[in-house]
Amino acid sequence: MFRHKRDDTTVGTIEDTYHIHLNARRDMLLGNLLENRGFDSLSQLIKAYRGQATAHARKRRLFMSFHYEDRLQVQGFKLMAYNPHLKFEFHDTGLTEAVNSESSGYVRSVIADKIHHCSVLVCLIGDGTAWRQWVDWEINKAIELGKGVCGIRLKGSRGTAPPILQEIDARVTPWDPNRFVAEIECAAARRN
Repeated sequence: MFRHKRDDTTVGTIEDTYHIHLNARRDMLLGNLLENRGFDSLSQLIKAYRGQATAHARKRRLFMSFHYEDRLQVQGFKLMAYNPHLKFEFHDTGLTEAVNSESSGYVRSVIADKIHHCSVLVCLIGDGTAWRQWVDWEINKAIELGKGVCGIRLKGSRGTAPPILQEIDARVTPWDPNRFVAEIECAAARRN
């Protein structure tokens, strides 16, 4: 699809050639960018950036950010990890203390560690997700750590997406399992 690019091509050259913004230093080498974002080739990266990926370039570790009331639908989403055609690995196992506990510093450090070990944060958007301070905190932490961020509306949800998603120009897709791979790969390609 795209002509072969050498690994020593700079990000600036790629951005200028393909009219994209990769959120990376312009003098960064293509080989380093591909390794950092988990892609094997420039064509994979460009297709993912444009939301056209049909398969995962590599296995993606995902952190799910969601409102507790939506946990049953989130559990259904997590079942997709058993689909042999999808390369998801979830990295957001339960906490030992409640989020509203007096140990919010502990909770923040545990969540930050889980986000640190993921490549993409997926905000699962239900009817009440937009007004949850922990969801906003998780998204901001993912941005601070240079992770990809995208939003997926839960099936039947009509709630507003968290405003931070629009502020960072993160893609939000309706519930369509056929689009999940493209959106997650797009978030991986556009990460900081």
